[in-house]
Amino acid sequence: MTLTAHHQGVNVSDIDTALEFYRDTLGFEVDMRIPMSDVQSDIVGVEGIEGELAFVDTGEFKIELISYASPDNENVHEQSSGVDIGVTHLCFEVDDLQAEYDELRSGVEFVNEPQTVENGAEIVYGRDPDGNFIEFIELPEGME
Repeated sequence: MTLTAHHQGVNVSDIDTALEFYRDTLGFEVDMRIPMSDVQSDIVGVEGIEGELAFVDTGEFKIELISYASPDNENVHEQSSGVDIGVTHLCFEVDDLQAEYDELRSGVEFVNEPQTVENGAEIVYGRDPDGNFIEFIELPEGME
């Protein structure tokens, strides 16, 4: 079997707010924006789904932003910890982490300042408007 990554899905509370972040703050292109249909209920196994989704193109992969209007969901993770089971993050490689950090500080809630890890990579974690983790990484020369 050969598997190829296509996209990462991220549930968001409001599609417009999410698009402002991923499109306007991070600079990704909106590839598609569509209302959900009844087939979405079958796909995720939850009856009565309504909402909207959008795909943004990062240039390397796509992010599917999913905003459910119904059914009501009270299982909202207001502020998850980076060590919580089931918590995921998106990671974007950059050429100059400090420059990106300085440029994005006004639009991204960062967890900390850039850190250098054991292998020489520089890393910083931030959050999108719904608290989903976003990692930015600058790899040392010669490392992939």
